[in-house]
Amino acid sequence: MIIMSDEIKKMLDEQFKTVHEQFEKNEKQVAEMGKASEKDRAELNAKLKDHEDLVNEMKTQQTAFQDALTAIQQKGVKLQSEGRPATVGQQVVESEQFKAFKGGNTPKMRFETKNTIIGEGGSPQNPTDDIVPKDYMSGIVPGAFRQLNVMDVVPKGATSSNTVHYTRELLFTNAAAETAEAGSKPETTLTFEGVEEYVRTVAHFIKASKQVLDDAPFLSSYIDRRMRYGVNLRMEQQIITGNGTSPNMSGIATTGNHTDLTIVTADNDFDAANRAKIQILSADYMPSVFLINPADWGRLERTKTGISGDNTYLGGTGGAISYINNGMQPMLWGLPVVASNSVTAGNFFCMSNDAWMLVNREGVAVEMFEQDDTNVQSNLLTIRAEARATLCTFQPSAIVYGAWPDA
Repeated sequence: MIIMSDEIKKMLDEQFKTVHEQFEKNEKQVAEMGKASEKDRAELNAKLKDHEDLVNEMKTQQTAFQDALTAIQQKGVKLQSEGRPATVGQQVVESEQFKAFKGGNTPKMRFETKNTIIGEGGSPQNPTDDIVPKDYMSGIVPGAFRQLNVMDVVPKGATSSNTVHYTRELLFTNAAAETAEAGSKPETTLTFEGVEEYVRTVAHFIKASKQVLDDAPFLSSYIDRRMRYGVNLRMEQQIITGNGTSPNMSGIATTGNHTDLTIVTADNDFDAANRAKIQILSADYMPSVFLINPADWGRLERTKTGISGDNTYLGGTGGAISYINNGMQPMLWGLPVVASNSVTAGNFFCMSNDAWMLVNREGVAVEMFEQDDTNVQSNLLTIRAEARATLCTFQPSAIVYGAWPDA
């Protein structure tokens, strides 16, 4: 709110009243005596001089105020043209009260600014929480959790030791044959080998303040879930690609734990998959599953017949690819497909579930520790997740590993 020249107007009103009273007094004296006294004339002249000074001062202040408002208008006119709220100066200059004051129609102006209340700020403008509070969603939006399908299909075992020893057949040459009476019987060759797999530890940790875990209970359960997932994810990767060098497990892609795929020149991806399946059958094992990288599986699903003008995909009833359980379970050459990013792109496995086993020494455990490093000083907790296990590959001939010809 702006109020102009209140004190000056009050003084002018008093001066007008005094001058008016003096004139009445002088007129009365003139009527009575025919002339005004010299003293009265001097007082009247002084009052007239004060009145004139006040009028001049008011005009000076009016001119200065008008110049200031003009400057504000010049600086703020662009803001209004851009659709932003008018400034106080703009509101004053454009008001009817100021126009009347400027034209001399009123010695006083009173103006109330009309503030535009908006819920945005900044440049560029974005909503703020000064007026409208933020809407906080509860919980945490989780990151990606890979489907650990390999962990679902690998058989599980248990051990109470840090080393697992097993004996597997190395060679069997069957010499059984029909033998004449009193004839010499043929001798069969059967050899074995001892294999030792060392229990490996897969672990990681994270630190969090005690306060945040106390104040956000959901965060505690989310961290627990994430830490367990991290251990299982790394475990799955070790099952596939662990190189066997301490502290790694010996995965099924490591030499000696599988049989290489034998393909024929000009074979395509579907031919290679079929040959892997038949290779296991030829070794007298029963194939159970394909392990395939999702990118490679997608390429197979998108493969068309190749016939000119025919856009039919090979997948479907009667084809190499099929689906069961309402499309939830993909099948390749009659075997279920596990699509996993843990499998290296460009390669695949076909295997029997009798060929391998994950032997657990300790399942995934999540523990919290206060006495660690500078935790006590910093009021932190160390959260650790770990598991101990090893992979046993019983029958390498039942695990066929190779590259896609078309990759």
